[in-house]
Amino acid sequence: MHRPRRRGARPPLLALLAALLLAARGATAQETELSVTAELVPTSSWNISSELDKDSYLTLDEPMNNITTSLGQTAELHCKVSGNPPPTIRWFKNDAPVVQEPRRISFRATNYGSRLRIRNLDTTDTGYFQCVATNGKKVVSTTGVLFVKFGPPPTASPGSSFMSLLSHVQFFATPRTLVAYQASQST
Repeated sequence: MHRPRRRGARPPLLALLAALLLAARGATAQETELSVTAELVPTSSWNISSELDKDSYLTLDEPMNNITTSLGQTAELHCKVSGNPPPTIRWFKNDAPVVQEPRRISFRATNYGSRLRIRNLDTTDTGYFQCVATNGKKVVSTTGVLFVKFGPPPTASPGSSFMSLLSHVQFFATPRTLVAYQASQST
């Protein structure tokens, strides 16, 4: 709030400067009429809530899920938040901003917050994914892990050459150690 200055009153710093100037000239304040005008600048501010602030909120509606999937698949991570004013959502992978790649990595706003979609997954997509939502009043975040594995082992029908290949496996080590495992055949 701006308070008007009393007539003839000088701000303390300016009055001191004026006195120093007068002393340097060898005059006194009584001998010289000096007029100083200055704009008062507030040195503190108040955070006063308005009626609009009363209705503002930001809520994490659901934590992000962890996902384990295979090479070549598609993963979708969901950031479920709500707020007033509506939040802005940013995505991060291992603390770095997620960069969209055409036809592979994309994120978009949804009615529940935001969705990050990664197509044609690679093991390098494995990491910690975080969404950070802010509405200018509050910040919320949630983190999930995406783990991309090499994929399920191929399935084979009983009696195939693949099954007979895997039925006897031997491991060798140095110093010489023999470890053998024999799978039982189920019929």
